[in-house]
Amino acid sequence: MSTEAHYDAVTDAWTLILGDNLHYGYFADGTETLAQATDALIDAMAALAPMSRETALLDVGCGIGNPAFRLAERTGCRISGISISGRGIEIAGEACRRRGLSERVAFHQRDALANGFPEASFDVVWVMESSHLMPDKELLCAENYRVLRAGGTMLLCDQVLKRELSIAEIYRYRDDLARVERAFGKAKMETLDHYEATMRRQGFVEIERRDISREALPTLEKWKENVERNRVALTAHVAEEYIDNFARSCEILKDLFARELFGYGIVKGVKGGQ
Repeated sequence: MSTEAHYDAVTDAWTLILGDNLHYGYFADGTETLAQATDALIDAMAALAPMSRETALLDVGCGIGNPAFRLAERTGCRISGISISGRGIEIAGEACRRRGLSERVAFHQRDALANGFPEASFDVVWVMESSHLMPDKELLCAENYRVLRAGGTMLLCDQVLKRELSIAEIYRYRDDLARVERAFGKAKMETLDHYEATMRRQGFVEIERRDISREALPTLEKWKENVERNRVALTAHVAEEYIDNFARSCEILKDLFARELFGYGIVKGVKGGQ
């Protein structure tokens, strides 16, 4: 199944599991609800780049739009959200109209690796937990660099490898990784070192990175709890086999975090030049 087809198929179910933000949370002390923690991750990212009503932001992999809505309502910035999922764009567009944000926020079904926007169109490119789905990180960073104005900022957060896996580890965890892929979609994860090096090759400067694996980890237990809480409702959208596999995948990911193989990070880079 293609990435586009996978996300069209699971988006409605994921709102019952991952919540409206469809991404990991930032649990500063572990007492937060999932909704509070996912909002906190948006805020942690947003704190790395100044935004105002004059800011034009590209949201790459916009999900169903909630991070864009939070940014628009809090900063007044203008946002173009893109996703390859037609279903996600449909839900985001409907929510945008309900919220009365259509003058400042718009969503488009486009490919992040060839987004179709003119050069130097944006002050901020926002890549929230979508880069792991894109096999060519070099092209992703190049395309983001192209559409940024000089001095503009790229902000990225995602699940990452803590270090490169050995062939033996890939073989050892092959069944677990295949199970996770069936739940979350085909991914190509990289280390924070890889992201930084890739961004530098494309010309980004002032690169900052932050490992927030500890703060992100509680998300997985929250997702598993939501699977059990919403199991009956989930059967209207996905098969029981998928539901069981998702719950098991959360346990696998928790183990991979504990083994310091998987983690979560934030990276910031600035486009140089005048």
